Amino acid sequence: MKPRTIAELAIIALVAVVVAAASYVSQNRWSQAKVTGAPLFPGLTAQSAKIARIELRQGDKKLALERKDQGWVVADRGGYPAKADAVRTLLVRLGEAELVEPKTRKSDRFAMLELEDAGAKDTKSREVRLLDQQGSVLAQAIIGKKRYDAFGANQAGTYVRWPEDAQAWLTSSDIVVSAAPRDWVVPAVLEVEAPKITSLTVEIPNEAPLRIERDGSEGGKHKLVSIPQGKKLKQGADVDAVVRAVAGIELDDVRKLDEAASGEVGTARFEADGGLEVTLRLRKQGEDTWVSIAATAKGDGDGKKAAETITNRTKGWEFKIPASKATAILKRPDDLFEAS
Repeated sequence: MKPRTIAELAIIALVAVVVAAASYVSQNRWSQAKVTGAPLFPGLTAQSAKIARIELRQGDKKLALERKDQGWVVADRGGYPAKADAVRTLLVRLGEAELVEPKTRKSDRFAMLELEDAGAKDTKSREVRLLDQQGSVLAQAIIGKKRYDAFGANQAGTYVRWPEDAQAWLTSSDIVVSAAPRDWVVPAVLEVEAPKITSLTVEIPNEAPLRIERDGSEGGKHKLVSIPQGKKLKQGADVDAVVRAVAGIELDDVRKLDEAASGEVGTARFEADGGLEVTLRLRKQGEDTWVSIAATAKGDGDGKKAAETITNRTKGWEFKIPASKATAILKRPDDLFEAS
């Protein structure tokens, strides 16, 4: 082989190695040294024991969490228990967050990073404030958009800025802030295996009640007890779907139960294996539907344990549920039967 040919091949091989190396580094940024910078909140981790209240805001949505002897609670939802893990994760990530890269200082670009005024209508920005027992602010920031690819495939960053400062920053932490109650509590308030429900009665004012029963076999199909003379089920009408709807309830919001509150009320009562008996009272208020739940049991078996668990979770509370869930439960005859 001629020396010139060998030299040309060597150059080609060198270029290939350089390109491959550059490609590897760009696709494997997590292998680089950790990017470090100034803390978002210097000394916050050392002050974590002093944090007594967390205030969250997004537009007209506000939420406050407070530290109590029994743990964290949702203060403006009557002291409903909050998820300790969710609170801990937020505080740890705020404490660990570092300022990695300065971004814009122009207010007309804040919306692109979701860093505009957190009190503005329809904003995507969220504001978090950490306070001590005396109400003094320990930390405060506007939390913006998440940047998923900030530090490689497995580590996201978050855009932030301080309310009194026009400088936006990319931080090293994946900070999740929400003013939605369900993000700070255990959303499931009722969990029963639908196949174990033996009977269900749905009652709506000025409507004929619907009675559903399970067939003879345990865990079998459910069917309507009686169908009015000359009526037949609509194509696609699913009686088991009604049973599934009452078996699992998740909240969108929560508040203290007011027994004297007004509003159209529908009820769904069901019995399940083991003697469990549950009553759901659904009340319409404006566009929202709120449900209260009561549970009892016959005998001392598994049904009693289940009733105690449900009671401990739901007694004294009323839960806002999605409109789709309310519609799935409160079925009228016209929803299931074809017109004559």
